[in-house]
Amino acid sequence: MSEDLVISYPPAEELTDADFERMLLTRETYTAMRDERVEREGHAPRVGAPAPDFTVERLSADGKRSGEFLTLSQTKGRPVALIFGSYT
Repeated sequence: MSEDLVISYPPAEELTDADFERMLLTRETYTAMRDERVEREGHAPRVGAPAPDFTVERLSADGKRSGEFLTLSQTKGRPVALIFGSYT
């Protein structure tokens, strides 16, 4: 388990009833959420680790699909910037 997760998501036993009231969660809900998050984060690449190989479709200059694909491993030896975002 990542040390960051331990700090961000302490075990339910370390939290008070007031903590759960403030979060609007029950101990059971919090524990389920924490367990799911810890499991998911356990599979994520660590900061500084090589990125996993993946393939993406290139976009045209006007932002439309191009039908061309790029695999990260094709860029080996060249600088690559990976920018991640979310709409949620």
